[in-house]
Amino acid sequence: MKHILQVLQFEYLTCVKNKAFIITTIIFMASILLLGFIPAIIMIFTGDTSSDGKETPVIAVVSNRYYDDKTLADEFQNIYEDYEIKITNENMDAIKKNVNNETYEFAVVIDDKLSYTFVTKNNSLINTETKLPLINGIIQDMYRMDSFEKFGISSKDTKEILSADISSTTIATGKDQTKNYISTYVMIMLLYIAILMYGQMVSQSIVAEKNTRAMEMLITCAKPAHLMFGKVIGSGLAGLTQLVLILGSTFASMSALSTQTLPPELQEMISFPIQTVIYAIIFFLLGYFIFSFLFGALSSFATRSEDINTLTTPVMLIYIATFIIVIFSINFGSVDTPLMVVCSYIPFTAPMCMLVRATMSDVALYEILISIAIQVITIYLLGILAATIYRIGVLMYGKPPKMGEIIKLLIEDHKTNKK
Repeated sequence: MKHILQVLQFEYLTCVKNKAFIITTIIFMASILLLGFIPAIIMIFTGDTSSDGKETPVIAVVSNRYYDDKTLADEFQNIYEDYEIKITNENMDAIKKNVNNETYEFAVVIDDKLSYTFVTKNNSLINTETKLPLINGIIQDMYRMDSFEKFGISSKDTKEILSADISSTTIATGKDQTKNYISTYVMIMLLYIAILMYGQMVSQSIVAEKNTRAMEMLITCAKPAHLMFGKVIGSGLAGLTQLVLILGSTFASMSALSTQTLPPELQEMISFPIQTVIYAIIFFLLGYFIFSFLFGALSSFATRSEDINTLTTPVMLIYIATFIIVIFSINFGSVDTPLMVVCSYIPFTAPMCMLVRATMSDVALYEILISIAIQVITIYLLGILAATIYRIGVLMYGKPPKMGEIIKLLIEDHKTNKK
């Protein structure tokens, strides 16, 4: 244990003092904090339109006597509350000129009861996706009110009919996936990047020591198992430190964002439940140890950094496939499919799959504990296997062996130890 702690301390301090580690942490934290405080910063520098001297943007509407001017203006004002609605009789040339010189934000010229011309300076996707549907709704309402009046229904009664509100209540017998969607998505992305990054960090550390021949000295001073466990745990603690700092920034950012003028439903969606964070930390540690032992063991056969990718490709394919399965499940809301359930108990896929199911589905506590237990046992067995591979691989130089050759080396080593 003393040797493990010494290696652990050395690896941890080496990681956290690394310039790339510090810069990456600062960039992540600054970016996340900036995203949360952007609305407040914009409000500080822009302020209210009434207090900074800026004129209220104007929308010009030409009714061409197809509809009542006052009613038409009221309908537009209900939709565009922050705009001044101007009913005008200008011709098309004058309208185009005023839109072009930005006197008008845009203009709507009624050509017939059910047709209009939309005049804007620069057409964009926002116009097509947001403005035109709103204007279509206004014109439809005007046409319906006009038609109802012909049948003797007053405009007041027509408005009440057209603006009738529909209320609904949703009852979720399990977990409400909409509330945990964003938090789970963010956690999975962090988990994917973190495990990959810190696993590669272990690999790079082993290859660097092997290239400088420092490994030959280390292997004589401490047991391979001590070196492997110390390296993996040390790097893992460094990763956990970075993850906690990033999550702290995320909480601060989300708190700041929630204080802005966001709808309660959206505030609820971007919240990070403490249960989700706890599960994320647990499954990050489990996933990290599983993949780091694999990365570390296989990388011990590498002589150059370029060999790491070749040796770890099978592990990477499993990892990427798991990530794709999880993302598809989150996006389609099907986190309890037979594939996801099975993957929740396979050690190499469980960290991400069970995290998603635990946060977005109604999974029994015993199922989560079984998955965790399987992963803990796997970590212990992988640690022993990784230490054996590490002992064989660190003293091998030249062309990296293939997977079949690695298995043969392990069998031969087992036979030798038995004798």
